[in-house]
Amino acid sequence: MYRFRQLWKFSTLQFHKGVGEHQNVSQNVVLRGVTLKGRYNDLPNMLFFPEACDPVENWIPFFSDPSNKILDYRNVHILSPRNFGTSDRHYSFDVEDLANDVVRYMYYNKITMATLAGHGFGAKVALAAGCYHPERTTGVFCIDYSPMDQRFHEAFTEFRGFIKKLSGINTKEMTKSQIESFLKENIECVKWRSIFSDNLIKLPSGQWDWKFALKFLNDNISFNKADSLAFWPVKAGLYTGRAHFAFPEFSRWVHLGTNTLPMLKVCPQVRGFGHDVHSVQGDNNTLNHWIYEFKDQSFVFASRFTKFLSMYDGVHLLLKDRTEVGKEFVPSIIYSKKDPNHVYSDYSPAHYYHNWRFNNVYKNLDNQNK
Repeated sequence: MYRFRQLWKFSTLQFHKGVGEHQNVSQNVVLRGVTLKGRYNDLPNMLFFPEACDPVENWIPFFSDPSNKILDYRNVHILSPRNFGTSDRHYSFDVEDLANDVVRYMYYNKITMATLAGHGFGAKVALAAGCYHPERTTGVFCIDYSPMDQRFHEAFTEFRGFIKKLSGINTKEMTKSQIESFLKENIECVKWRSIFSDNLIKLPSGQWDWKFALKFLNDNISFNKADSLAFWPVKAGLYTGRAHFAFPEFSRWVHLGTNTLPMLKVCPQVRGFGHDVHSVQGDNNTLNHWIYEFKDQSFVFASRFTKFLSMYDGVHLLLKDRTEVGKEFVPSIIYSKKDPNHVYSDYSPAHYYHNWRFNNVYKNLDNQNK
C-alpha cells in the first residue's frame, strides 16, 4: 500500500471550521471538509465527496500530489456527505436532500458552477447533484460507482455487516484500546478496520464516539429502502451534461460485464466504453476500491481526472472537446422550410465565466464597451 503523506506541503490546505451537529430540518445541513487551493489564481472549483465513512484526509495526498496535476486545473473542495466526518447530521439520506446539500454549500461559499466528483457513495452524491441541479454543474466524474442497485453486491453486504457489528457496542463505555481490540477481532477487512479506527473521536467528557452518525447509517442500510446508500432511485432522473466514469478492472462495486449500462442510461451524453467509461487495469485485489492506496493505480486515475478537467469539463455539448472552442461553429436550427429567403448561419456555442453569479466580470465588460 502506498500513501503520499509527505506531499501535503505542496498545497494550501484549509480545514473548514465547525463540527457535525444534529439538525431537525434537512435544509439546515451544512457540509464541511477541507479546501485545497489550486496552483493558479481564478481557477474553477471541483467538489469531491469520499466514500461512506472515509475521512477527507485520506484524499488530500492524492489531490495534492504535484505529479497528478489536478491542482493545476481546479481548486478542490473535499467534503464529507451528510452524516459523515464534520458535516451535519440528519436522518434523511434521500437523494434530493443529498443533492441540495451540495448546492447549498456552493451558495454559502459563493461558487456559481463546479465540477462534481466522488468515490463510491460520494460519486452518488455528485451525480445526484448533477441530476437535480445541472445548471450548477459543469461536469461529473465518478470513481468506482455505477448508478444502479448495489444493495446485494458482495462489497456492500460486507460493509453492512461491519456497520451492524459496530452498532452492537457502546463506545462510550469502552477505552480506545478496547475499541481497537474489538475492531481487530470483528472487522476482517484491514482497510475498513483502518477507516473505522480513523473515525474514532474523543468527546470533551473523555468518552469515545464515531465521527459518523452510526444509528442513522445502520437504519439506512439495514432495510432495502429507496433511499439506501447503495440504491440509485429512478426519481433522480437524468444528468444531461458531460460525465466520466472510471473504475478498477476487477472492481467489486462495478462489474465490467453489465454494470456499465446504467451509466449510459442515467447519463445520455456518455459515449460509451473507451470514451467516457474506463476500467483501469490492475491486479485482482479486494482492496482496489481504495485507489489512493496504490501508487500506479492512483496515477492512472489522476490522469483520467486531468484529461477530463482539461479537455471536456465545462465544454458545450455540441463540441467534441476544448480544442474546438472558438474554432468550430454549429449550424443554426432550421427556422422554417417554407421561407426560401431565410439565411441560415453558423454560431459559436456560448461558454460562461465559471463564477459569473458572484463576480462583476460581465458588468465590468459592459462598462468598457460603452
